Amino acid sequence: MLLKVAGLLCLYLLYGYAPRLSAANLYLTEVAPFAFVKDTKGGYDGINVRIANELRRRSGVSLELVVVPSARHIVMFPADKEAYSISQAENFTNQEGSFLSEVTQFPIVVVAQRGAVLKNYDDLIALSTEKGIGMMRRLSYGTFGQDDRVRKVEINTLENGLRMLEAGRISGIVASQPAILAAAERNASTHLLGPSLVISYGSHVMRVRPEFASSSTSKAINATLLAMKNDGSIARILDDFLKDLKTGLPSVK
Repeated sequence: MLLKVAGLLCLYLLYGYAPRLSAANLYLTEVAPFAFVKDTKGGYDGINVRIANELRRRSGVSLELVVVPSARHIVMFPADKEAYSISQAENFTNQEGSFLSEVTQFPIVVVAQRGAVLKNYDDLIALSTEKGIGMMRRLSYGTFGQDDRVRKVEINTLENGLRMLEAGRISGIVASQPAILAAAERNASTHLLGPSLVISYGSHVMRVRPEFASSSTSKAINATLLAMKNDGSIARILDDFLKDLKTGLPSVK
């Protein structure tokens, strides 16, 4: 009897009082193909959504996905407590969010209309002279944002930038390659895209509010992300998604 009671007590302690990783918000930016509304019911899909779901499953951490436009992401994440973010590395400083791990890396490209000449950086400078290159504010894309030889025009979204490109109001647009392709799919303007030039590489990274960088949740997330990278899980998620970019990707009406 004593052994039975002791066994039950151990199970009770194991399941009732074992330390559990608490729920935490994980912020994602609502930019296709990384995270976007996939249906009228408000469900989300995208590269970062799929990575986050696998991370949540494998780490055991209860992550609440918060998918919001970039302007809200950059305000809500720094104002939260033990919160996490997957977004472009440039979106936050180390004071706003401590770096945990790189999640993915993508080429940053400038894309011009069909018929334009864009073989090298000198061509890019010349292309920008008349109307400028559309560029999302807050992002710098390495040294590109500070290069005064390239004329730049601020755009709010890639979809608006592509409409400006089609209307001849700008000469090109800069962003990560997957994001430009996804925006073109949404706008039904893939026919518009002409030559492109890789100017740098950008990363989507996992960050945490600095005061929680050493928490058990952060350690579990970091270890799981590393395992997912090492065993090829993240690469497989990327391949599966990018093989058919149109899958679940809604068009702008």
